[in-house]
Amino acid sequence: MEGDEDEVWTPQEVMNLRIEAITETPSFCFLWSGSGVSLQWGRACLRKWGFRRCEDISWVKSNRATGRNTHFLPDSVVTPTTEHCLVGIKGTVRRNYDGHIIHANVDTDVMLSEEPPYGSTEKPTELYAIIEHFSNGRRRLELFGEDHNLRRGWLTLGKGLSSSSLEVEEWARQHFEGSHESRCFEDEPAQSLPNHLLGTTPQIEALRPKSPTQLREEAERRLLKARHPRECGRECGRECGRETR
Repeated sequence: MEGDEDEVWTPQEVMNLRIEAITETPSFCFLWSGSGVSLQWGRACLRKWGFRRCEDISWVKSNRATGRNTHFLPDSVVTPTTEHCLVGIKGTVRRNYDGHIIHANVDTDVMLSEEPPYGSTEKPTELYAIIEHFSNGRRRLELFGEDHNLRRGWLTLGKGLSSSSLEVEEWARQHFEGSHESRCFEDEPAQSLPNHLLGTTPQIEALRPKSPTQLREEAERRLLKARHPRECGRECGRECGRETR
C-alpha cells in the first residue's frame, strides 16, 4: 500500500458487509477481485450478497512507460498483467424486454491502460463509463472510495475522502421520490418510471445496439400483438394477421 497507515480489509471482512440489505431487485454489483485466488473470494462474496456472476470485465495492464510489470502474486508461475471486475446480477433482467433497466451490448469486456505505480489503488476510469452505459439506474454507490473516485452522479463512501459534498435531503428526493415519463417510440404513449431509473427517448432507442435478430423479432411481434387486439384483424390485414388468428 502507499502508506503504513492504510487499512487493508481481509476477504472475510469484505464478505461480511451487508450489501444484500441495501440493494434492490433487480440490481448490479461490480466487484474488483484482482486475479488468482482472490477471484474465488469475489465469486463467494457475490453469492453471499444474493448476486449471481453474469460477466467478467478484464483490465489488461500495459508497461509502455516503465518497461516492466510490478504486480506480483506469490503463488503464480507467470507475471500477472490483468485484474478482473466481476459483475453480479440480483434478480432477473431480460435484455429484450427490460430496456428501461439496461442497455445491453454497448461496451466490450476488456479495458487496456498503463499499470499504475506500485501500491496504487486507482482503477481505470473507463469502468465508470461502462457501468453508466449499461445500467439505467441512478442509485450508484461506490465503497472504499478516495478523492480521485469522486464522480458526478455517484455516492462515494470511504475513509480516504477529505471532504463531502453530499446533500442528503436533495439526494433522497432525486433518487427515492417521485416519477417521470419515459418514451421509447414517438407513436406510443409515455411510460411512468420511478425517479431512480433514467428512462429513455426515441433517439436513444434508435441508437441502442440490438440483441440477436430472432429474439428482437419475437419482442416486436409481442409488442404488435399487445397494440392490436383480436378485433382489429380485418382492419390491419396482413400487418398483424398472424397475431389475430
